Amino acid sequence: MSEDKRTLRKLAILVLVAISLSVWGAPPAFGQKKDTILLMRQLDTMQQMILNMQKTLDTQTAVLRTLVEQANDNVNSMKGTVEGLRKATQQNLADNSARSESMTTQIQVLSESLEEAKARLAKLSEQVAQTQNIIQTLNAPATSAAGTPGEALPPASVPDADTLYNSGRSYYNGGQYQLALQAFQEYLQYYGDTDRASNAQFFIGDSYYFQRNFKQAIEEYDKCIERYPKGNKAMAAQLKKGFALIELGEKAAGVRELRSLIQRYPKSPEASLARQRLKQLGITVAGRGAD
Repeated sequence: MSEDKRTLRKLAILVLVAISLSVWGAPPAFGQKKDTILLMRQLDTMQQMILNMQKTLDTQTAVLRTLVEQANDNVNSMKGTVEGLRKATQQNLADNSARSESMTTQIQVLSESLEEAKARLAKLSEQVAQTQNIIQTLNAPATSAAGTPGEALPPASVPDADTLYNSGRSYYNGGQYQLALQAFQEYLQYYGDTDRASNAQFFIGDSYYFQRNFKQAIEEYDKCIERYPKGNKAMAAQLKKGFALIELGEKAAGVRELRSLIQRYPKSPEASLARQRLKQLGITVAGRGAD
């Protein structure tokens, strides 16, 4: 039995004693006085115990309130920490995504710069070769243009593959798209089965694209895709075809072309550029691959 219950029991006994005295009458004066003194002492003791119990209860209540407040503070602190972690995680994810897209764009820019540097080097090599030919011609003995009687005229020489291709790249990089068209078309005429034929066909389409002849550009991109499906520029041709369709106002067809590219080559730089273009159009694409 707890101390509080014992105290309440004593109080109840005293109350019963008091009631009995009032009902059955008081005992002799001497006995009544002695009982009264004893009862008063017990009442004082009970009052003191009640006061002590009240103090103990107040102390425990204060301690409990402090513990509850501390628990609330800890919970609020934990909520703040969790919220901070959530925001930091979201920011990290956003930063990583932006960094990945930026790296893809930089790689594309570096690739184009490398191609441009190669073209300039090729142009320099071409100029050196032309200079050497001029020197050899000047050093060669003079002969009759018609040749000796009975001698057959030499057949027309086929242009050198590197000279044609590098000339086309030089014109293309310099923005002289009409001259680039002529050089690349002549290259395909003589060297349509070489490794760089896909590149030449793509640059023909690009030359029309940058002249804003999008309809003709699409036809040339289709040739690149159909004739050279395993060539270096097949993916780039499909990407630029989608861009050209959008420029023509055929948005639905352009979007289908870009979605097809992403589905077929999800990890390619061209797929990343396609996603960026679709994002600019407000179109989301499920599955980002590993850009």
